[in-house]
Amino acid sequence: MNLPLNLPWRNPKIYDGKFDTRELEEWIRAMEKIFVVVETPERQKVNIGILYFAGEVDIWWSIVKDKLQRLDFTWAKLLEELRAKFYSITIER
Repeated sequence: MNLPLNLPWRNPKIYDGKFDTRELEEWIRAMEKIFVVVETPERQKVNIGILYFAGEVDIWWSIVKDKLQRLDFTWAKLLEELRAKFYSITIER
């Protein structure tokens, strides 16, 4: 697929692990949109997603990746782990 060079997938948002529900969900939505546009295979989504980790979430990932990354570790499972760890205790309504 030939994509225009100015598409937003060239500069995806970085997630830094703030305990901000909205920020995490916005990052997830942005990544999933990119995955659709560039037709990312399921098996590559985790590795691409973690490239856009910084700060607290990057440190967390470096600690838990060996435990979590298995042959059956998927993007959906990564999102479950992120939400469990980085959702704020109270979710704004």
